[in-house]
Amino acid sequence: MQQWAKLLSEKKLSTEELKQLWDFLSHYITPRRKALFEEKIAHRTYHITVAVEDIYQERNASAVVRSAECFGVQSVHIIENHNEYKIAKGIAKGADKWVDLHLYDRKGQNNTEACLQALKARGYRLVATTPHQDDCYIDELDLSQPTAFIMGGEKDGLTPTAMSMADAFVKIPIYGFTESFNISVATAIILYESTRRLHQSTDIAWQLDETTRLQKLVEWALKSVSDGSRLLMRFFEEQTNGIG
Repeated sequence: MQQWAKLLSEKKLSTEELKQLWDFLSHYITPRRKALFEEKIAHRTYHITVAVEDIYQERNASAVVRSAECFGVQSVHIIENHNEYKIAKGIAKGADKWVDLHLYDRKGQNNTEACLQALKARGYRLVATTPHQDDCYIDELDLSQPTAFIMGGEKDGLTPTAMSMADAFVKIPIYGFTESFNISVATAIILYESTRRLHQSTDIAWQLDETTRLQKLVEWALKSVSDGSRLLMRFFEEQTNGIG
């Protein structure tokens, strides 16, 4: 964790304080970048997320993160039971800078179980992406509840733990002879279809609330300046001294 991130988490700022901090940091980024951040944040969501199990090819790991970022999915949950999750910078294109990456990699632990339990505790419905007797197609899936899509590794697919903990199963239509899509392609298709439906919905509150939106804007701004910790300390000092 970067120093500014630690400082920010310790302060537990209110919505109004976050607004003041965003206004303060806006002076240290270009007007074009500020406008870009405010444009992109309107499409960000935690309503859907993706959890990936034991991906071992860097290009696939990177493509999953890149797809999530491109579709405005703010978080990716990474499960490491056997394979280390590595980002190939040339493929990710910096996407890992703008999304929340949650890593489950404790030795001697079933990290799939730990990840999925954490997602359930946050209110997510766990949807395994694999053909199953109780499955449905992605365009038929109920998205009214926050949804976590679970993606299996390249060789073995989803583990028995993931399958047993899943609340639902979803598949992508396939009309050719090949039985499955590459994991990065499957993730992109699923996120495209699910975010498309969210954007068209009128009864699902999928966008970030004001406090979370400001929190993300602040984090993005701090990632964009050369010394975020120094600026953060300056802001806190001015607040303490009644400046601003």
